[in-house]
Amino acid sequence: MRLLHVSDWHLGRTNGHTERREDLADVLQQTIEVAREFSPDLTIHSGDLFDGPRPAVDDLQLACDTLRLLAELSPVVVLAGNHDSPHLLKFLGSVLQPGRLHFVDVVRLPSEGGILEFEAAGAQQRIRLASVPFISAHRMVKAFEDSSTWTASYADRLRNITGILSEGLADGLQPDRDVLLFAAHLHVTGAQVTRSERPYTVSDGYAAHASALPAVSYAAFGHIHRYQPLPQASVTGCYAGSAIPLDFGEEHDTKVCVLVEADPARPATIIEHGYSIRRPLKRIEGKLEELPALCEGVGKALAQVIVHTEEPARELAAQVEELLPEAVLLEVVEVCAAQQQAALQLGDLPPEVEAPIPELFAEYLNETGVRASTVEEVLATFRVLHEGAELPELQRKSPSVEVSS
Repeated sequence: MRLLHVSDWHLGRTNGHTERREDLADVLQQTIEVAREFSPDLTIHSGDLFDGPRPAVDDLQLACDTLRLLAELSPVVVLAGNHDSPHLLKFLGSVLQPGRLHFVDVVRLPSEGGILEFEAAGAQQRIRLASVPFISAHRMVKAFEDSSTWTASYADRLRNITGILSEGLADGLQPDRDVLLFAAHLHVTGAQVTRSERPYTVSDGYAAHASALPAVSYAAFGHIHRYQPLPQASVTGCYAGSAIPLDFGEEHDTKVCVLVEADPARPATIIEHGYSIRRPLKRIEGKLEELPALCEGVGKALAQVIVHTEEPARELAAQVEELLPEAVLLEVVEVCAAQQQAALQLGDLPPEVEAPIPELFAEYLNETGVRASTVEEVLATFRVLHEGAELPELQRKSPSVEVSS
Protein backbone atom coordinates (compact mmCIF):
# COMPACT_ATOMS: atom_id res chain seq x y z
CA MET A 1 0.00 0.00 0.00
CA ARG A 2 1.26 3.45 -0.96
CA LEU A 3 0.02 6.63 0.69
CA LEU A 4 0.68 10.29 -0.05
CA HIS A 5 0.26 12.44 3.08
CA VAL A 6 -0.04 16.24 2.78
CA SER A 7 -1.42 18.85 5.15
CA ASP A 8 -1.97 22.49 6.12
CA TRP A 9 -1.94 24.22 2.74
CA HIS A 10 -3.61 27.31 4.24
CA LEU A 11 -4.73 28.63 0.87
CA GLY A 12 -5.47 32.33 1.26
CA ARG A 13 -2.53 32.97 3.56
CA THR A 14 -0.92 36.41 3.53
CA ASN A 15 2.15 37.86 5.21
CA GLY A 16 1.25 41.46 5.85
CA HIS A 17 -0.24 42.64 2.55
CA THR A 18 1.65 40.02 0.51
CA GLU A 19 -0.40 37.09 -0.77
CA ARG A 20 1.22 33.66 -0.74
CA ARG A 21 -0.90 32.17 -3.53
CA GLU A 22 1.91 31.93 -6.08
CA ASP A 23 4.20 30.24 -3.54
CA LEU A 24 1.49 27.71 -2.69
CA ALA A 25 0.62 27.11 -6.35
CA ASP A 26 4.24 26.25 -7.07
CA VAL A 27 4.42 23.76 -4.18
CA LEU A 28 1.07 22.19 -5.10
CA GLN A 29 2.34 21.63 -8.64
CA GLN A 30 5.35 19.86 -7.12
CA THR A 31 2.92 17.71 -5.11
CA ILE A 32 1.10 16.64 -8.28
CA GLU A 33 4.40 15.73 -9.94
CA VAL A 34 5.46 13.66 -6.92
CA ALA A 35 2.09 11.89 -6.91
CA ARG A 36 2.41 11.00 -10.59
CA GLU A 37 5.79 9.47 -9.97
CA PHE A 38 4.89 7.73 -6.69
CA SER A 39 1.48 6.37 -7.83
CA PRO A 40 -0.21 6.28 -4.40
CA ASP A 41 -3.20 4.09 -3.60
CA LEU A 42 -4.58 6.89 -1.41
CA THR A 43 -3.87 10.56 -0.71
CA ILE A 44 -4.69 12.09 2.69
CA HIS A 45 -4.87 15.82 3.36
CA SER A 46 -4.98 16.09 7.15
CA GLY A 47 -6.66 19.48 7.47
CA ASP A 48 -6.48 23.27 7.04
CA LEU A 49 -7.00 23.22 3.31
CA PHE A 50 -7.79 26.94 3.58
CA ASP A 51 -6.53 29.69 5.87
CA GLY A 52 -10.05 30.87 6.68
CA PRO A 53 -13.66 29.67 6.47
CA ARG A 54 -14.52 31.91 3.49
CA PRO A 55 -11.71 31.51 0.94
CA ALA A 56 -11.36 33.84 -2.02
CA VAL A 57 -12.47 32.54 -5.40
CA ASP A 58 -8.88 32.21 -6.66
CA ASP A 59 -7.89 30.13 -3.62
CA LEU A 60 -11.00 27.98 -3.96
CA GLN A 61 -10.19 27.42 -7.62
CA LEU A 62 -6.59 26.44 -6.84
CA ALA A 63 -7.75 23.97 -4.19
CA CYS A 64 -10.34 22.36 -6.48
CA ASP A 65 -7.97 22.12 -9.45
CA THR A 66 -5.22 20.52 -7.36
CA LEU A 67 -7.54 18.04 -5.66
CA ARG A 68 -9.09 17.04 -8.99
CA LEU A 69 -5.67 16.26 -10.44
CA LEU A 70 -4.69 14.26 -7.36
CA ALA A 71 -8.02 12.38 -7.51
CA GLU A 72 -7.21 11.27 -11.05
CA LEU A 73 -4.27 9.34 -9.58
CA SER A 74 -5.86 7.93 -6.41
CA PRO A 75 -8.80 8.50 -4.06
CA VAL A 76 -8.27 11.62 -1.91
CA VAL A 77 -9.49 12.17 1.67
CA VAL A 78 -9.55 15.74 3.05
CA LEU A 79 -10.14 16.43 6.76
CA ALA A 80 -11.60 19.65 8.10
CA GLY A 81 -9.03 21.61 10.11
CA ASN A 82 -9.64 24.35 12.64
CA HIS A 83 -9.22 27.00 9.90
CA ASP A 84 -11.67 25.27 7.54
CA SER A 85 -15.43 25.54 7.31
CA PRO A 86 -16.92 22.03 7.69
CA HIS A 87 -19.99 23.25 5.80
CA LEU A 88 -17.88 24.35 2.84
CA LEU A 89 -16.00 21.05 2.76
CA LYS A 90 -19.28 19.13 2.90
CA PHE A 91 -20.50 21.15 -0.08
CA LEU A 92 -17.30 20.52 -2.03
CA GLY A 93 -17.69 16.81 -1.36
CA SER A 94 -21.10 16.88 -3.03
CA VAL A 95 -19.89 18.51 -6.25
CA LEU A 96 -16.27 17.38 -6.73
CA GLN A 97 -15.91 13.83 -8.08
CA PRO A 98 -17.90 11.93 -5.46
CA GLY A 99 -16.31 8.54 -4.98
CA ARG A 100 -12.81 9.86 -5.63
CA LEU A 101 -12.77 12.91 -3.37
CA HIS A 102 -13.93 12.39 0.22
CA PHE A 103 -14.29 15.41 2.55
CA VAL A 104 -14.52 14.51 6.24
CA ASP A 105 -16.35 17.48 7.71
CA VAL A 106 -17.17 15.91 11.11
CA VAL A 107 -16.14 12.80 12.99
CA ARG A 108 -18.61 9.94 12.48
CA LEU A 109 -19.41 6.66 14.17
CA PRO A 110 -18.07 3.56 12.40
CA SER A 111 -21.66 2.55 11.59
CA GLU A 112 -22.30 5.96 9.97
CA GLY A 113 -19.30 6.15 7.63
CA GLY A 114 -16.54 6.75 10.17
CA ILE A 115 -14.42 3.99 8.61
CA LEU A 116 -13.54 4.48 4.94
CA GLU A 117 -12.30 1.59 2.82
CA PHE A 118 -10.19 1.61 -0.35
CA GLU A 119 -8.56 -1.05 -2.49
CA ALA A 120 -4.77 -1.02 -2.69
CA ALA A 121 -1.89 -2.86 -4.33
CA GLY A 122 -4.00 -4.02 -7.25
CA ALA A 123 -6.90 -5.05 -4.98
CA GLN A 124 -4.67 -7.46 -3.07
CA GLN A 125 -4.83 -5.20 -0.02
CA ARG A 126 -7.54 -3.09 1.57
CA ILE A 127 -7.06 0.23 3.31
CA ARG A 128 -9.26 0.92 6.34
CA LEU A 129 -9.11 4.54 7.47
CA ALA A 130 -10.52 6.16 10.62
CA SER A 131 -10.55 9.98 10.64
CA VAL A 132 -10.88 12.70 13.28
CA PRO A 133 -11.18 16.23 11.85
CA PHE A 134 -10.68 19.14 14.24
CA ILE A 135 -12.95 18.96 17.28
CA SER A 136 -13.77 22.08 19.27
CA ALA A 137 -13.29 21.91 23.02
CA HIS A 138 -16.52 23.89 23.42
CA ARG A 139 -18.89 21.76 21.37
CA MET A 140 -20.20 18.31 22.14
CA VAL A 141 -19.87 15.64 19.45
CA LYS A 142 -23.43 14.36 19.67
CA ALA A 143 -22.80 11.03 17.96
CA PHE A 144 -20.14 10.11 20.54
CA GLU A 145 -21.04 12.09 23.66
CA ASP A 146 -23.83 12.84 26.08
CA SER A 147 -24.28 14.94 29.21
CA SER A 148 -21.89 12.70 31.16
CA THR A 149 -18.94 13.95 29.08
CA TRP A 150 -19.58 17.68 29.52
CA THR A 151 -17.17 17.99 32.42
CA ALA A 152 -14.56 15.58 31.06
CA SER A 153 -11.19 16.93 29.86
CA TYR A 154 -10.59 17.40 26.15
CA ALA A 155 -8.04 14.57 26.21
CA ASP A 156 -10.49 12.17 27.84
CA ARG A 157 -13.21 13.09 25.34
CA LEU A 158 -10.82 12.36 22.48
CA ARG A 159 -9.75 9.09 24.09
CA ASN A 160 -13.38 8.00 24.10
CA ILE A 161 -13.87 8.96 20.44
CA THR A 162 -10.67 7.31 19.22
CA GLY A 163 -11.51 4.22 21.27
CA ILE A 164 -14.82 3.83 19.44
CA LEU A 165 -13.11 4.34 16.08
CA SER A 166 -10.44 1.80 17.04
CA GLU A 167 -13.17 -0.75 17.70
CA GLY A 168 -14.59 0.08 14.28
CA LEU A 169 -11.25 -0.60 12.63
CA ALA A 170 -11.04 -3.98 14.35
CA ASP A 171 -14.57 -4.96 13.39
CA GLY A 172 -14.38 -7.23 10.33
CA LEU A 173 -10.59 -6.94 10.16
CA GLN A 174 -8.78 -9.26 7.73
CA PRO A 175 -5.27 -9.32 9.26
CA ASP A 176 -3.53 -10.69 6.16
CA ARG A 177 -5.12 -8.13 3.83
CA ASP A 178 -6.04 -4.94 5.69
CA VAL A 179 -3.76 -1.93 6.20
CA LEU A 180 -5.11 0.22 9.04
CA LEU A 181 -4.69 3.99 8.95
CA PHE A 182 -5.69 6.85 11.24
CA ALA A 183 -5.89 10.53 10.20
CA ALA A 184 -6.50 13.49 12.51
CA HIS A 185 -6.22 17.25 12.86
CA LEU A 186 -5.19 17.42 16.51
CA HIS A 187 -2.50 18.69 18.83
CA VAL A 188 -0.66 15.81 20.50
CA THR A 189 1.12 16.62 23.76
CA GLY A 190 4.84 17.10 23.18
CA ALA A 191 4.62 18.26 19.57
CA GLN A 192 6.98 21.10 18.62
CA VAL A 193 4.75 24.00 17.71
CA THR A 194 5.70 27.12 15.76
CA ARG A 195 4.42 30.69 16.03
CA SER A 196 2.00 30.33 13.10
CA GLU A 197 -0.56 28.05 14.78
CA ARG A 198 -3.41 29.66 16.68
CA PRO A 199 -1.94 29.58 20.20
CA TYR A 200 -5.15 28.57 21.94
CA THR A 201 -5.63 25.43 19.83
CA VAL A 202 -2.14 24.13 20.67
CA SER A 203 -2.46 24.84 24.40
CA ASP A 204 -2.90 22.31 27.20
CA GLY A 205 -6.65 22.73 26.86
CA TYR A 206 -6.46 21.24 23.37
CA ALA A 207 -3.93 18.52 24.09
CA ALA A 208 -4.50 14.91 23.04
CA HIS A 209 -2.39 12.07 24.40
CA ALA A 210 -0.42 9.81 22.07
CA SER A 211 -1.38 6.83 24.21
CA ALA A 212 -4.97 7.22 23.00
CA LEU A 213 -4.12 6.59 19.33
CA PRO A 214 -5.48 3.40 17.76
CA ALA A 215 -3.09 0.61 16.73
CA VAL A 216 -2.53 1.32 13.04
CA SER A 217 0.26 1.01 10.49
CA TYR A 218 0.40 4.78 10.00
CA ALA A 219 -1.18 7.87 11.62
CA ALA A 220 -1.43 10.94 9.34
CA PHE A 221 -1.64 14.12 11.41
CA GLY A 222 -2.22 17.78 10.60
CA HIS A 223 -2.50 21.00 12.63
CA ILE A 224 1.14 21.51 13.69
CA HIS A 225 3.11 23.34 10.99
CA ARG A 226 6.54 21.79 11.61
CA TYR A 227 7.19 18.42 9.99
CA GLN A 228 7.95 15.90 12.75
CA PRO A 229 7.18 12.38 13.97
CA LEU A 230 4.33 11.99 16.41
CA PRO A 231 5.74 12.57 19.91
CA GLN A 232 5.74 9.69 22.40
CA ALA A 233 3.52 7.61 20.11
CA SER A 234 3.44 3.83 20.07
CA VAL A 235 2.38 3.92 16.40
CA THR A 236 4.27 5.11 13.34
CA GLY A 237 3.04 8.49 12.19
CA CYS A 238 3.92 12.14 11.70
CA TYR A 239 2.78 15.69 11.20
CA ALA A 240 3.27 16.48 7.52
CA GLY A 241 3.52 20.17 8.41
CA SER A 242 2.60 23.20 6.32
CA ALA A 243 3.39 23.26 2.61
CA ILE A 244 5.34 26.55 2.81
CA PRO A 245 6.87 28.54 5.68
CA LEU A 246 3.93 30.53 7.05
CA ASP A 247 5.92 32.94 9.23
CA PHE A 248 9.49 33.62 10.30
CA GLY A 249 9.31 31.01 13.05
CA GLU A 250 9.46 28.47 10.21
CA GLU A 251 12.25 30.20 8.26
CA HIS A 252 14.65 27.28 8.64
CA ASP A 253 12.09 24.42 8.62
CA THR A 254 12.18 21.79 5.89
CA LYS A 255 8.84 21.58 4.07
CA VAL A 256 7.86 18.16 2.75
CA CYS A 257 5.14 15.90 1.51
CA VAL A 258 5.24 12.45 3.08
CA LEU A 259 5.36 9.21 1.09
CA VAL A 260 4.32 6.11 3.02
CA GLU A 261 4.63 2.41 2.21
CA ALA A 262 2.92 -0.16 4.44
CA ASP A 263 1.83 -3.77 4.55
CA PRO A 264 -0.86 -5.36 6.74
CA ALA A 265 -0.07 -5.52 10.46
CA ARG A 266 3.34 -3.87 10.00
CA PRO A 267 4.61 -0.37 10.78
CA ALA A 268 4.92 1.86 7.76
CA THR A 269 8.05 3.10 6.05
CA ILE A 270 8.17 6.90 5.73
CA ILE A 271 9.94 8.74 2.91
CA GLU A 272 10.28 12.54 3.05
CA HIS A 273 10.11 14.44 -0.21
CA GLY A 274 11.37 17.97 0.30
CA TYR A 275 9.73 20.89 -1.46
CA SER A 276 11.65 23.55 -3.33
CA ILE A 277 10.44 26.92 -2.01
CA ARG A 278 10.70 29.55 -4.74
CA ARG A 279 10.30 32.53 -2.39
CA PRO A 280 11.54 31.54 1.08
CA LEU A 281 11.16 33.71 4.15
CA LYS A 282 14.39 35.45 5.10
CA ARG A 283 15.05 37.43 8.28
CA ILE A 284 18.04 39.78 8.07
CA GLU A 285 19.37 41.58 11.14
CA GLY A 286 22.44 43.72 11.63
CA LYS A 287 23.96 47.19 11.64
CA LEU A 288 23.39 49.48 8.68
CA GLU A 289 26.97 49.10 7.49
CA GLU A 290 26.67 45.29 7.67
CA LEU A 291 23.61 45.06 5.44
CA PRO A 292 25.38 44.88 2.05
CA ALA A 293 27.10 41.66 3.06
CA LEU A 294 24.03 40.25 4.82
CA CYS A 295 21.79 40.89 1.79
CA GLU A 296 23.93 38.92 -0.64
CA GLY A 297 22.14 35.93 -2.14
CA VAL A 298 18.70 36.83 -0.77
CA GLY A 299 17.23 36.91 -4.28
CA LYS A 300 13.42 36.81 -4.48
CA ALA A 301 12.85 35.95 -0.82
CA LEU A 302 10.16 37.53 1.33
CA ALA A 303 12.33 39.55 3.67
CA GLN A 304 12.06 41.03 7.13
CA VAL A 305 14.96 43.42 7.75
CA ILE A 306 15.92 44.62 11.24
CA VAL A 307 18.51 47.41 11.26
CA HIS A 308 20.40 48.51 14.38
CA THR A 309 21.43 52.21 14.32
CA GLU A 310 22.88 54.74 16.75
CA GLU A 311 20.84 57.69 15.45
CA PRO A 312 17.63 57.65 13.39
CA ALA A 313 18.45 56.79 9.76
CA ARG A 314 16.88 58.85 6.99
CA GLU A 315 14.94 56.99 4.27
CA LEU A 316 15.97 53.64 5.72
CA ALA A 317 13.40 51.65 3.72
CA ALA A 318 14.70 53.13 0.46
CA GLN A 319 18.27 52.21 1.40
CA VAL A 320 17.20 48.62 2.10
CA GLU A 321 15.25 48.43 -1.16
CA GLU A 322 18.40 49.32 -3.09
CA LEU A 323 20.22 46.41 -1.42
CA LEU A 324 17.37 43.94 -2.10
CA PRO A 325 16.07 44.82 -5.58
CA GLU A 326 14.46 41.40 -6.22
CA ALA A 327 13.14 40.67 -2.74
CA VAL A 328 9.70 41.43 -1.37
CA LEU A 329 10.16 43.63 1.70
CA LEU A 330 7.55 42.55 4.22
CA GLU A 331 8.93 44.78 6.97
CA VAL A 332 11.84 47.10 7.67
CA VAL A 333 12.36 47.68 11.40
CA GLU A 334 14.81 50.18 12.84
CA VAL A 335 16.18 49.55 16.31
CA CYS A 336 17.71 52.90 17.15
CA ALA A 337 19.87 53.28 20.27
CA ALA A 338 18.93 56.95 20.55
CA GLN A 339 15.26 55.96 20.68
CA GLN A 340 15.77 53.59 23.57
CA GLN A 341 16.13 54.68 27.21
CA ALA A 342 18.66 53.08 29.51
CA ALA A 343 17.21 51.42 32.61
CA LEU A 344 16.63 53.79 35.49
CA GLN A 345 17.85 53.25 39.02
CA LEU A 346 14.79 53.95 41.16
CA GLY A 347 15.48 51.34 43.79
CA ASP A 348 16.98 53.82 46.31
CA LEU A 349 13.65 55.55 46.93
CA PRO A 350 11.76 54.57 50.10
CA PRO A 351 8.82 52.28 49.25
CA GLU A 352 6.30 54.88 50.46
CA VAL A 353 7.75 57.63 48.20
CA GLU A 354 6.65 57.73 44.58
CA ALA A 355 9.29 58.69 42.00
CA PRO A 356 8.99 62.16 40.46
CA ILE A 357 6.80 62.35 37.39
CA PRO A 358 9.69 63.04 34.94
CA GLU A 359 11.45 59.92 36.18
CA LEU A 360 8.27 57.86 35.85
CA PHE A 361 7.87 59.12 32.29
CA ALA A 362 11.49 58.23 31.56
CA GLU A 363 10.81 54.74 32.90
CA TYR A 364 7.81 54.50 30.56
CA LEU A 365 10.02 55.45 27.61
CA ASN A 366 12.46 52.77 28.70
CA GLU A 367 9.75 50.20 28.08
CA THR A 368 8.25 51.61 24.89
CA GLY A 369 10.98 53.54 23.08
CA VAL A 370 10.06 56.41 20.75
CA ARG A 371 9.62 56.98 17.04
CA ALA A 372 10.54 59.85 14.70
CA SER A 373 12.71 61.44 17.40
CA THR A 374 15.12 60.51 20.20
CA VAL A 375 14.52 59.74 23.85
CA GLU A 376 16.49 62.79 24.95
CA GLU A 377 14.44 65.13 22.74
CA VAL A 378 11.16 63.68 24.02
CA LEU A 379 12.32 63.92 27.65
CA ALA A 380 13.46 67.52 27.16
CA THR A 381 10.08 68.50 25.70
CA PHE A 382 8.27 66.72 28.51
CA ARG A 383 10.31 68.52 31.17
CA VAL A 384 9.42 71.92 29.66
CA LEU A 385 5.72 71.03 29.60
CA HIS A 386 5.82 69.60 33.11
CA GLU A 387 7.64 72.60 34.56
CA GLY A 388 5.08 74.89 32.93
CA ALA A 389 2.25 72.87 34.47
CA GLU A 390 3.75 73.26 37.95
CA LEU A 391 4.07 77.09 37.85
CA PRO A 392 2.08 78.92 40.55
CA GLU A 393 -1.50 79.61 39.58
CA LEU A 394 -1.02 83.37 39.39
CA GLN A 395 1.98 83.07 37.09
CA ARG A 396 0.00 80.90 34.66
CA LYS A 397 -2.91 83.36 34.37
CA SER A 398 -2.98 85.60 31.36
CA PRO A 399 -2.80 89.35 32.22
CA SER A 400 -6.18 90.99 32.31
CA VAL A 401 -7.02 93.67 29.82
CA GLU A 402 -9.42 96.46 30.67
CA VAL A 403 -11.60 97.73 27.87
CA SER A 404 -13.00 101.21 28.27
CA SER A 405 -16.34 102.06 26.85
